[in-house]
Amino acid sequence: MPTIDVKTSDTKKMEQTGNQLTFITPSTKYAYGVDSNGDVRWYSTKYNSHVFKELKNGHLLYLTKYDNADDTYSLLLETDYLGKIYHAYSMTTEAESEQSGSSSKSAIHHDAIELPSGNLLLTINDDTKYMEDTMIEIDRQTGEVVKTIDLKDILPEEFYKDYKARSDGKVDWFHQNAIWYDESDDSIIISSRSQDTVMKIDYNSTKIKWILSDKEGWPDSYKKYLLTPTGDDFKYPAGQHAVEILSDQDDNSDTVDILLYDNNEVVTRGDEEESGKYSEAVQYRINEKTKKVEIVFSFGKELGEDYWTEIVGAARYMETTGNYLVNFGHRKDGKESSIIEVNQAGEVAFEMNLTSFPDSAWAYRAERFSLYPASYKYKMTEDE
Repeated sequence: MPTIDVKTSDTKKMEQTGNQLTFITPSTKYAYGVDSNGDVRWYSTKYNSHVFKELKNGHLLYLTKYDNADDTYSLLLETDYLGKIYHAYSMTTEAESEQSGSSSKSAIHHDAIELPSGNLLLTINDDTKYMEDTMIEIDRQTGEVVKTIDLKDILPEEFYKDYKARSDGKVDWFHQNAIWYDESDDSIIISSRSQDTVMKIDYNSTKIKWILSDKEGWPDSYKKYLLTPTGDDFKYPAGQHAVEILSDQDDNSDTVDILLYDNNEVVTRGDEEESGKYSEAVQYRINEKTKKVEIVFSFGKELGEDYWTEIVGAARYMETTGNYLVNFGHRKDGKESSIIEVNQAGEVAFEMNLTSFPDSAWAYRAERFSLYPASYKYKMTEDE
């Protein structure tokens, strides 16, 4: 476990509905949950990487290894907070990817979500030289692959064919690090770190609905999808993580609000003069009819370069209080992670710093979940 230092903890202003803990999803090693004092109240003895999601039934979707000593995260579990396993999905390791800054590898590299059908949508690698640009939907009950989305079929050919390969020959041209499903129109929002792009696509047809990205380098045929910025001090995301759709914020059916963590690390396109100066949580409001976008909230720029994080990070909206939980996961070259909860005026309700953790065990994401989810029902069953 890391050294945990809680600098601020105002429990009257924090989001703590239903015995919530702050759960740390690591890039590798232990996942754990802490209370408002920073005391560890839950952890798993099975290592975890990137995927730590609460499902509709109160269970967890949890990426782990068969054995902690293995080099690859190749086992996806549906488990509960007590450790009981309900489903286990063994992933092939033929198309594994290296974790950033870690000796571990992963068959599912960044994200996995539950669809309304109950099936699971996973970010994976295919068996080509192009990395982290494929999604598969698997049947929840059987594990059978029922749908594949290859982002090379959606985006311009030059984006991946002209992208510089790594030293091992792999081409990390897209680097998908987040998925979020939009029930309002059966679509998904995805985040591409390598293209400094967030985009929405129809889930059934995979046709593009809109693209949030700097206009640099996009072919003419894609410009009709690009959102037009409005308002002062607008900034496109760069190297971003953890995009999510918020509940209705303005009582307007034409708009959608998304929240993301903007690393502010230009990889392919964006404001290079601002790159590296700060990282921030940003809430964008997108009018899907007019294709216009504005920023309605941000937090992080005021903290400056000391809180800039080249990789990882997350931002989450707290439904009861309207607060934001922001994870500056890779501060000081990965030596420190800082989790800050702020209200809409930017006032800090909770601040926690993590240091002295094992190599690469920084906070990839921070989540606020209840240890006793209302939808969870425990049932003793007799083995068949």
